[in-house]
Amino acid sequence: MELKNIQDSMVFNEKNLTKRILFANPKVLAFVLNLKAGQTLPVHKHENSELIYYVLTGSAQVRINDDVSEISFGSVGTASGQDDFSVPLVKEDLSLYVTISPNPSNEMYSKGID
Repeated sequence: MELKNIQDSMVFNEKNLTKRILFANPKVLAFVLNLKAGQTLPVHKHENSELIYYVLTGSAQVRINDDVSEISFGSVGTASGQDDFSVPLVKEDLSLYVTISPNPSNEMYSKGID
């Protein structure tokens, strides 16, 4: 068993988003994605994996294909791997707990961003 404190991964950078990997194995990837107000996450896909996100703090807009949703603390959502996924607007510093299953084969997904 591996145990971590999620608050240790809620770290922000003034210049760009941060991504802190919590767990990574072939079956699942779990991480915390942190964006300051005004930062964005460009449109991307997640291969053939399913993504689930949970808002730990903050508020933003999430865009999945042509649907835009307002999210804030407690919001939870899902996206299929072939969906166009983005965060076009962060209103308040945002931390998302994200799981992707199975872990995509492209190793770039399993890398942290400082």
